[in-house]
Amino acid sequence: MSSINSLASALGTATNSTNSTSNTSSTAPSAANSLTANDFIQFMVTQLQNQDPLDPTDSNQMLTQMSEIGQLESSTNLQSSLTTMVQQNQIASAANMIGKYAQGTDQNSNQTAGTITAVQVTTNGVNLSMDNGDTMPLNNVTAITDSPPAAATTPSSSTVPGSA
Repeated sequence: MSSINSLASALGTATNSTNSTSNTSSTAPSAANSLTANDFIQFMVTQLQNQDPLDPTDSNQMLTQMSEIGQLESSTNLQSSLTTMVQQNQIASAANMIGKYAQGTDQNSNQTAGTITAVQVTTNGVNLSMDNGDTMPLNNVTAITDSPPAAATTPSSSTVPGSA
């Protein structure tokens, strides 16, 4: 565990020196956030190459660290796969809504309603384009029907030819 702590302190030092010399905005990802499992394995190999021959690293500790790295990588891959699956499911659900009348709120929390004409996938998620020009996030849909409510489709004061 001491090797993990020394690695963490080395990363902290590297991150601090990187942050102190760069003039990037606070929204830029830090060096610690962009490390991968391969980076940790390279750190471990470097540690093995530079270890004290009279006080070698405990092999059990090394196996434990390798196992933890493998579990972290598997967890990351699983999370990525689940995120992709959820998005594909949302796209399929949204595609089934094309031609239906939907009510809900737009991105600015304004009430909107209309017939869904298209599905858009953006970095913010799955959005529905409607015939009135509005765009509504899929998560903001509150009601879906096959056609608009009767009040919305009733013509105003029309007369039937031949009656009067």
